[in-house]
Amino acid sequence: MNTEEEHDDLWELLGKARQPAPSPFFSRNVLREVRGLQQERRSVWAGFFFRWQPLTATVCVAALIAGSWVASNRRQAEERQQLLVMAEKVYTSPDYGVIKDLDELLDSEKNSAWLSADVN
Repeated sequence: MNTEEEHDDLWELLGKARQPAPSPFFSRNVLREVRGLQQERRSVWAGFFFRWQPLTATVCVAALIAGSWVASNRRQAEERQQLLVMAEKVYTSPDYGVIKDLDELLDSEKNSAWLSADVN
């Protein structure tokens, strides 16, 4: 089987066919397309941000408010804990009875001063 003889017409036609040649502006066109794709990617992200900007701002403000609320609650809890520790120290102190009696004595003096002022 002689394949060259059978396809001589085809090879002759292929030899006479115009050879493809790249355009002189091929590289410029390819680079333009690549840059266009890069700008589309940037514009997609920028469009996403600007389209969702009000929502993004709202979420940021809500996060700041929630963070300040958590910090405030934590600070208040720490202050309450410190007050409880101080109250426990005073209550367990042997001087607590004296302080209690002193408070009652001061209250009785105030009441007696009012009573003596009303009598005069």
